[in-house]
Amino acid sequence: MAEQPVKGKCRGRERLIAAALGLVEQRSFDDITIDDIIKEAHLSRPAFYYHFGGGKEELRAELVHRGALSDTQTQDTQQTIVEAAVRVFARSGVSAATLDDIAGEAAVTKGALCWHFHSKDELLAAIIERYGPQSLLRPVIDQIEQDLQNGVQIDDEELFRRFAGCFYDAFSSQGDFVRLAILLIYTHPDAAHILAEMITKGRMRITEHVKKRQEEGHFRKDIDPSLFIHVMAMTFMMRAIGRGLNDLLPFSQFSKEEYIEQLVSLLMHGMVRGEP
Repeated sequence: MAEQPVKGKCRGRERLIAAALGLVEQRSFDDITIDDIIKEAHLSRPAFYYHFGGGKEELRAELVHRGALSDTQTQDTQQTIVEAAVRVFARSGVSAATLDDIAGEAAVTKGALCWHFHSKDELLAAIIERYGPQSLLRPVIDQIEQDLQNGVQIDDEELFRRFAGCFYDAFSSQGDFVRLAILLIYTHPDAAHILAEMITKGRMRITEHVKKRQEEGHFRKDIDPSLFIHVMAMTFMMRAIGRGLNDLLPFSQFSKEEYIEQLVSLLMHGMVRGEP
């Protein structure tokens, strides 16, 4: 006896999923519209949203869960939304920006945005996680530790040049995030605490290196290690914040290498113990 079709709500949902599965065999899911899916399933648009209140992105998640789509596409959509949010927040401010503004900037529906991120707070947390300077600092620290484990000799000045280069690149490429971070401090105290904790955690391994060198007698013990690293980071942060002002300052002609050399030499002169 032939299998009886599933009745009611489940049947409509499965028809939509089956229609989407048939269409993705012919072209990319991103190129498929809701109208294409409901036409293939012989259902209405209200029926689609009855089964998938989160819109096309909820259907995408279901297809990913069933192994019919790669999760990479979902991650790409999330990345697009997060990047759009950074631009909107930096341009309009966190409080004034709306989810509609962000959805428009990302060229997705508000339903798609809300499927991935239910609120502005969730978007802020994602921005901090993906765009914080610690995200660029981490791989540099990992590489330095790997070099040291492999017996590569790296003196203190070279270490700090590499750290400074990482801060330089991070803040140069993430000027919008830096300006957003300043806004968060004043408008979203909770998000500011998250940001501060992530910055502290991201710099912990550098701070531990400074502490170790202090214990070994190479660095002055009266200098706070975290302040030493903070001064380095803030120097490059201020370059990102004052983008237009930098061109007017006397040292604006410095190249990246000259800027880093000057800063590291200045900091090292204050950290290395002199002869008694």
